[in-house]
Amino acid sequence: MKLYLLGVSCLLVGCVTDPDADVEEGETVQEVSTTNGLATINGINTTNGINTNNGINTNNGLATSAGLQNGVGLMTTAGGRNTLAYLVRCALPAGHSITKRDQNGVAYKFSGALGVAPLWELGFCDNRCQEWISACMVAHINTAGTHVPLWAVADPFYQPQIGWWLNSAYPHQEGSFFGNIFQSPPRMHYCNGRDFGVNAVPGRIGYDNLATKPYSNPFGFNASCDRNCTPSDIPFQSSGYKACAGYNAVFTIWRQ
Repeated sequence: MKLYLLGVSCLLVGCVTDPDADVEEGETVQEVSTTNGLATINGINTTNGINTNNGINTNNGLATSAGLQNGVGLMTTAGGRNTLAYLVRCALPAGHSITKRDQNGVAYKFSGALGVAPLWELGFCDNRCQEWISACMVAHINTAGTHVPLWAVADPFYQPQIGWWLNSAYPHQEGSFFGNIFQSPPRMHYCNGRDFGVNAVPGRIGYDNLATKPYSNPFGFNASCDRNCTPSDIPFQSSGYKACAGYNAVFTIWRQ
């Protein structure tokens, strides 16, 4: 468990792996910068979500040509590839990866880490799969593009590799994130954690004008998760939340 949790922490801060590891000649490793968060989810269409015009099809595997096409959509820009890097890291487990080419034929390798929707690699991504990927990705957004170390917890009934375990180095419950970025229109939501205003950092909730954020609080301005969501199981009832606003895929984030 300790080794896995260290891996979760590493993922959320966007750690860089060895650029020469498992890369074939002619490939480029698509990594998330250690000094930048996911500034926004590139490729999101406010009417049709991420499923339209971006080379993504949730009915096909990420590794298939139909599921994620070479040379179009997200693969054509640095911002789009950054979004895809987070998507694959959220969806696939460690040790799994996909390789795709941009419009110039350059190959990029995208590696998994959290594994919240591993079956998508094989071509299966139902509504629950979409919601877990969405919660994970929305939890990574930092509109200031700054590097922020985070700790995530989630319901082990659905995500046993994550669970409710906390880390004393991350004592402040920032908030919870949920929604479905694949829907039409996409849904991106959050609610305030108990410490959302403590040591708030640029680009995250509790710091600056929420009008600049792509997500919204469905319970109202500064509404708390405690008052509106189902808490995690005993003896971890203070860790996070199992359900919010009808969503059972919820990522609760803790920060330093």
